[in-house]
Amino acid sequence: MSTNGLIGHRMMQMSRRGILYGLLGTPAVVAACRRTGPPTAQQEEYVSAPLKGPVTLTYWDWAEVWRELIQSLVTRQQERRPGLTIDWQIVPDYWNKLQAAIAGGAAPDSWRMNGPNLPAWVSKGLLADLTPFFSRDKAAAADLQATALVFQEYTRRQGKQWSVPFGNAISGILAYNVNMLQAEGLQPPAELGERWRWPLLAEYAVKLTRADGSRHGYHSERGSETGWLPYLYANGGALFSEDGKRPVINTPEARETFEYLVDFVLKLRAAPTAQDLSAENATQRFLTGKLAIIPRGSWEIKDLNRLVRDFTYDIVPIPRAPRTGKNGSTSQLASVVMNPATRQQGEVWEWLRFIGSKEGQDIIARAEFFPARVESAETIYYDPKLGPAHRPLLREVLAVTKPLPYLDVGNWSQ
Repeated sequence: MSTNGLIGHRMMQMSRRGILYGLLGTPAVVAACRRTGPPTAQQEEYVSAPLKGPVTLTYWDWAEVWRELIQSLVTRQQERRPGLTIDWQIVPDYWNKLQAAIAGGAAPDSWRMNGPNLPAWVSKGLLADLTPFFSRDKAAAADLQATALVFQEYTRRQGKQWSVPFGNAISGILAYNVNMLQAEGLQPPAELGERWRWPLLAEYAVKLTRADGSRHGYHSERGSETGWLPYLYANGGALFSEDGKRPVINTPEARETFEYLVDFVLKLRAAPTAQDLSAENATQRFLTGKLAIIPRGSWEIKDLNRLVRDFTYDIVPIPRAPRTGKNGSTSQLASVVMNPATRQQGEVWEWLRFIGSKEGQDIIARAEFFPARVESAETIYYDPKLGPAHRPLLREVLAVTKPLPYLDVGNWSQ
């Protein structure tokens, strides 16, 4: 399905494959980080001041789905800083081109950083240390403290602050066809509270599946982010140990998780097979009434609000695991960073601090991107008027959210 939201998400998925292929380990990029080095004395002396003449800074982003959002942020910042021009781009093949630009000394002044790449880029010296800026800018420091705790902990590494939180991209969410459940006499999952558990989802999936294969109850997503990782976290499992030094996927918690998800397809026959999905993807099946319940990410809710026309849909956190009594979620933890080699340190900082401010975060929330700032989420993003009816349940999903798997040094292939 060729919606803007799905295009944007596929770009995010492509970005994570960049980690798998070890792009950060290329000699050119390592050499580039050696050239840039630590923050300079000029950074230490910077104090915010009005522009004295025209200034242009460059910014890159990867998500086509948020083109209008980035334009809104850019327009507002240019209004706030007369004389400033922000030359921004949504860049295809984002991570490959960004790393090539860094190696060639032609990187933008600022760019959006995803969560899984952040730790390794910090360890390789590819990002400017923002700690001195936050130390002098008390308002920006207060804005940072106003973000979700998972953001504060994740973006501060080695005792230093490396980025400004932008927004969440959380998983651990199920969308369901309310009309279809009502027709089968099933109570909506969003009304079940702690009774919404793994066995009940399986029961619902079977009841909602038609024997002739014309409809399935649940899509057992094969990918990690909206597929098995939220369930693995819910069941008390993990991909890597907490110190990031060894895999811990071969555990009873993980085996239970994968068996549960595979059973939807092979045992219960309640989920589309790979062959079914090759003919029509899961999103299209949900929109056309051939699929009752589907895993989603927060970045896809805006699209569902726009595309669902023939029925009412709602959302609920993934069910609680019997082993732990908890549900689970991941977050992509997007943030914005400064190029250590930029010649526009002052204006880049003004751009970053604006994105992290209440005004910037409110703009992000109104665009239906999950903001990093708690207040912006509470006053704008969780509003059920935006749709669907149980949108405030995203608050509960955020409460159990963990970062996507990462390694502090090196890359996943290593």
